[in-house]
Amino acid sequence: MNEDRIPVTILTGFLGAGKTTVLNHLISANPNTKFAIIENEFGEIGIDNELVVGADSGIFEMSNGCICCTLNGELVQTLVDLVNGEHEFDHLIVETTGIAEPDGVAAAFVAEPAIQSRFRLDATICLIDAHHAEDILKEREEAKRQVTFADYIVINKASEVSADYIKQLEGILKSANSFAEIAHCDYGKISTDLLNLNAYEVHQVEKKLDEAHAQHEHHHDHEHECNDSCPAHKHEHHHSDIVTQSFIIKAPLDVLKFRHWLNVLLMIQGKHLYRVKGIMNFQYQDRRAIVQSVKQMCVFTTGDDWVEGEERATKIVFIGKHLRRDILEKQLNNCLFKLP
Repeated sequence: MNEDRIPVTILTGFLGAGKTTVLNHLISANPNTKFAIIENEFGEIGIDNELVVGADSGIFEMSNGCICCTLNGELVQTLVDLVNGEHEFDHLIVETTGIAEPDGVAAAFVAEPAIQSRFRLDATICLIDAHHAEDILKEREEAKRQVTFADYIVINKASEVSADYIKQLEGILKSANSFAEIAHCDYGKISTDLLNLNAYEVHQVEKKLDEAHAQHEHHHDHEHECNDSCPAHKHEHHHSDIVTQSFIIKAPLDVLKFRHWLNVLLMIQGKHLYRVKGIMNFQYQDRRAIVQSVKQMCVFTTGDDWVEGEERATKIVFIGKHLRRDILEKQLNNCLFKLP
């Protein structure tokens, strides 16, 4: 894979969360980076640069050398137009509308080989309005998907609410998405380097998955030891109707059975299954496999070698609505490798 691929940041968040404010901060804080920015609607653009019509239809060049275009049709076609255009850029930011589900945007970067060869997904960042986050998460399905799919969550307008409430809100967000880092800021000004999160890099996935399991172990002590024919540890953590189901499986899995089952699961229950992430121990494979769900697809990448003498185990987490642990456990058991 071409390591010179252009990194992509997806900026999501519900209406009024402050996405454009953060976008402006990123542009001003990185003067040496030439951005390409895809907006859903030009009418919503609030970028602090004079827009100048460029040579390409629908592509605007800004006074700082960045370019901006509107998402008129399919995202893939917009990306092709950007790549084939005369403008050069170092980083792509896709700012979704407030009611957009970011997994649909992310899917274009992992499902299309032509796009994958030119772009690499760096991270999905979700902006949260400290005042309204809790109510919106209870009421809006789109907001739940934005939070559960995010790799990094920023609570905006944090100083306008109490420190106790921020702590409470962080707990709610962590229960909905144990993978994401959470930060807070005011007026979109955040000190973290949001452009280089590398959330889809194999080592980052492994690190976040271990942190997610450690968090569940911290919150729950209802583990039990099983024999090698069933998942060894199980945890359930939820807020409202969003449930996180976490498994550690010591016995190796059959890669073909697992792929088939997960594809069917995503096809049938994709509407209610927000996120799947796992480090997989497959029979006859000397390297870890990393599995992640994007929209109704599962994406597999190769991880590091298993170290000799290291205990091999699958660690997998499911996030969604009304997920029943007993059913997932039974189905995972059916994916265990069995000698013919």
